[in-house]
Amino acid sequence: MEIAKLTLLPPSPAESSSENALTVKNTRTRTRGRAIPRKGHTKSRKGCLNCKRRRVKCPETFPECDNCKRLGITCEYSSMIPPKTLQSTPTQFSMEDLRFFHHFLSHAYPPLPIKGDEIWKQVATISHNFNFLMHAMLGLAASHLSLCDTTEFSSQALTHRVHAIRLFNQRLSKPCVSKAEADARYATIMALTFQSSYMPEGMIEFMIMLRGCTVVSHTVIPVLEESLFSGFTAESHAERVLSLQQYDPVDELLGDVLDAALTSVNNLRPICNSVLEVRFLSVLGRILKVSKTSPVEGFTEICSAYMIFGETSEVEFNHFTERSNYAAQIIMAHFFVIEYILAAIALKPIIDSFPFRRVIIANWTKEISKKLPSGYEEYILWPLEFAELCHREHGH
Repeated sequence: MEIAKLTLLPPSPAESSSENALTVKNTRTRTRGRAIPRKGHTKSRKGCLNCKRRRVKCPETFPECDNCKRLGITCEYSSMIPPKTLQSTPTQFSMEDLRFFHHFLSHAYPPLPIKGDEIWKQVATISHNFNFLMHAMLGLAASHLSLCDTTEFSSQALTHRVHAIRLFNQRLSKPCVSKAEADARYATIMALTFQSSYMPEGMIEFMIMLRGCTVVSHTVIPVLEESLFSGFTAESHAERVLSLQQYDPVDELLGDVLDAALTSVNNLRPICNSVLEVRFLSVLGRILKVSKTSPVEGFTEICSAYMIFGETSEVEFNHFTERSNYAAQIIMAHFFVIEYILAAIALKPIIDSFPFRRVIIANWTKEISKKLPSGYEEYILWPLEFAELCHREHGH
């Protein structure tokens, strides 16, 4: 797939032909007793490569010059050599985009893999070769900047996101041709996923991108050891989470919160209608039970829930993410609140890397509660308490 509309420029047309080839009549008049001055001429740069190497005048006859024909060697003109592929319509980036790029490098790059800042610096060095990656990075930075700055960049964020997704989809329709492209593809889906996590109404979009992460990782990085993201596996992620810990407390308050969460999750069973909904609910129950003993181990189990999105069939996933599937949305509201509560403990040393997660989850939960039909309100009460608490503390 062509990312930046790369086209091979056609070779320049032949400047001359056998009919109009420039010829110089080699006539000399001997003049006794006087030096014969050299005849002036305009130097041609259209000769074949062999004549240029030998520093002899090329007759410039096509398709092969007389000199090469006489010597029995292959004649080759520079105009016959295809030039390097160039971007026919180079993307124009503004000074504002430069600000977004700088913000990406300094603050807005995805906080995963844990301690992966050097990985994202390397990703930035290849972004100029992949427009879909560049737009994804700029879109993520613009969304991040909108949340931490008084200036609104939502329009720019959306524009870059649309460009990134369009170019990315085009690229995904063709095989991956290099390690750099594989890294660019995976970095792009990561950036798009984290950007959706900054969107106040982006919960379903976030879920779709989560599925994309799994699909892309399976298709573009078959040899994971060679990738920049080789260390970003479920196992290594769990190891890095555990490496952050000094202690793993379960105090009385946390125990009460987890008990209330488990009760609320169990109460969702009557509204679950699909296999995927029941499966996700079961995973949530297991996470909460493990967390009562070790919140950190419970948090590492979150990966198993995320992996469900990549393992399920397209039909099941599409049903799960339908706007009218209120049961699935209530389940996910529980999941994201539980994830944040456990992350506040497991990722405490680096929790500042996720500055807007709590507010965004609260917004997602409140948006879901507003759209629920009659009879569903009671099922979202527990995550809604989290949203209301966040609203009181942050004024969102």
